[in-house]
Amino acid sequence: MKRKWLGFAILVLLTPALAIGQSEQHLASVTIACRALEVHTDPQLKVAVIVFHQRSQEQSSELAAALREHSGQMVEIQGDDGTWHTARMERLKSCFGRGLLMLAAPSPLAEHSQFLLRVPGR
Repeated sequence: MKRKWLGFAILVLLTPALAIGQSEQHLASVTIACRALEVHTDPQLKVAVIVFHQRSQEQSSELAAALREHSGQMVEIQGDDGTWHTARMERLKSCFGRGLLMLAAPSPLAEHSQFLLRVPGR
């Protein structure tokens, strides 16, 4: 009987440690170097829209996977001023390898700017 309780107590004590280890793996984010193709801002609606793709061909598959897996989710971009901004990312189904970012105006990026896209882990 004591062995059952000991086993149960060990299981109860180790469960939080195991959960923390798993959540840390899921929280690892992916950063992809990108380029803004088009930047549009509507001051009346207070929204900025950015059409983008990867900066280098080497990261095209990584961006494609991020667009498929995280379309509609919140991501972060590093603006021209170096600060991070929250945006909603959408996959453009009609344009292979292109994404769309929607965020509060004014846009932190100029057209043709290079920026970092940070996508949350799985």
